[in-house]
Amino acid sequence: MDVQSSDAAQTRRGRHLIAWFQYTIVAVFLLGAVSPLLAAAVGTGDWAGLAGPSRDRYGDPKDWNPPVGPDSVWNPLAWLVEISRWIVMTSLIVLLGFTGALIGFAQLAGQRGNLSRGASANLLAGTLLCAGIAVLLLTPYGGQLRNWLLD
Repeated sequence: MDVQSSDAAQTRRGRHLIAWFQYTIVAVFLLGAVSPLLAAAVGTGDWAGLAGPSRDRYGDPKDWNPPVGPDSVWNPLAWLVEISRWIVMTSLIVLLGFTGALIGFAQLAGQRGNLSRGASANLLAGTLLCAGIAVLLLTPYGGQLRNWLLD
C-alpha cells in the first residue's frame, strides 16, 4: 500500500511539474510577444496592426517597453519582460512550445486511465496552448511578429 501511494504522489508531482512548465511557456509568450504588441496598439490607436505588426505601423518595439532608468535595474518585472522578449525573438519559444506539447501528450497517453477529469483537462489545455504557440510562431504571422520584435 505504501508503494502505491508513493507512485501516485510521484505521478501527481510529475503532472504538476509538466503543467507548471507548460503554463510558464504560455506566460513567456504573453510577456515577450503579446504585451509589447498590445502596448503598441494602445499607444498608436492602430488596432488593425495587431493582424500584421510591422515597423511601419508601430515603429520600434523598444519604444513600447517599460522605460529604462536607475530603478529598472532592480525591477524584476522589467527583467521578466526583457528575458521573455529575448526568448520569443530568438525562436527558442518554438522549441519550448513543441517540448511542452510533446511532454504533455506523452503524459496524457501514458496516464490516460489514471487521470481525473480536472487533471486531464488541465494537461490537455496546456498541451494545446504550447502546440498552438509553437505553430503560430512558425506561420508567416509569427515570422512577421518576430521580425518586428527584432527591430
